[in-house]
Amino acid sequence: MMNKIIMTSLVALTTATSFLFSNQSAQAHGRYNYHHIYPFYRPNYCYPITQWFVDQDPAYHPQAYSDGYRQGRESAKKGNTYKQRTAGGEFARGFEDGYYGRKFAGQKNIVPNEYRPYTTTDCDWFGF
Repeated sequence: MMNKIIMTSLVALTTATSFLFSNQSAQAHGRYNYHHIYPFYRPNYCYPITQWFVDQDPAYHPQAYSDGYRQGRESAKKGNTYKQRTAGGEFARGFEDGYYGRKFAGQKNIVPNEYRPYTTTDCDWFGF
């Protein structure tokens, strides 16, 4: 019995040691992350990349008033107490009109989406 315990412990220790000292990478992502295995390999060419962020205003999208109006009517039908909407803008105006049963007035203001540039850096091995 004691021999089996000793043999099992030795096999486990040998296996654990081989995993600790192997040079294999177990990384799922990362195109340029070889520096943790080979510290002398580094990307040598970095360049800026401009990308575009779309800033959407949820309170002023083209159907904001009608969405708010519909949700306000549904809330009133369910008997929910009136709560001011956090989105504001046309959505809140529509919600209030729908909740209190006012006539559908339609969208007054539409704020278009705003495209804002932002710059990040990308690195490559050779620069092409």
